[in-house]
Amino acid sequence: MSPEKVVFATAVEALFVRALGANLSSFARRRLREAGLDLEKSLEVSYPLDEWKTFVHVASGALYPHLQPVEAHWWMGIHFMEGYLQTFTGRVVAELAPALGPRRMLERIGQDLRSGNNFSEVELVGHSPRHCELWMNDVLDDVPSFAAGFILRAQQLAGARGVHVDVASYDGTACTFDIRWREALPQAANG
Repeated sequence: MSPEKVVFATAVEALFVRALGANLSSFARRRLREAGLDLEKSLEVSYPLDEWKTFVHVASGALYPHLQPVEAHWWMGIHFMEGYLQTFTGRVVAELAPALGPRRMLERIGQDLRSGNNFSEVELVGHSPRHCELWMNDVLDDVPSFAAGFILRAQQLAGARGVHVDVASYDGTACTFDIRWREALPQAANG
């Protein structure tokens, strides 16, 4: 029997404490607490993936009630990356990203995801210097736009311009993203 899919406190902290904490209303905090995430207490070591998905859904609805879920969850992915960049590991990645460039940033995304959960698997297929397909065994959400959001932000951080992250295929859990970018900014411009 395979182990339960869990999301570690580091990922929960990145999104719900560091990125969203100040933007969550008392109503949103209460809804999160009812769903199992009490931001007034110390975080659990890990949370079941289904609970994480509920937390993302609650927060996206509270922050973006005027948006369709696909777009709201895309913004949640952007917030997730922004929160991750505020962690110790994320600050190191942010400093290395311009030197790594977009392609190598994609190559290490699986390692970065595994620091936040016990189940992520990623495979990368390069089609050209600025075109890759990235397969994820689980998009960490009920819609792939969450993962598309953090992939896009990671690519921008690595200097890519004109980034497009499109869903090539999605089976409800696993997804293949088609990722294209025009060019990477020179390192000095990322500085």
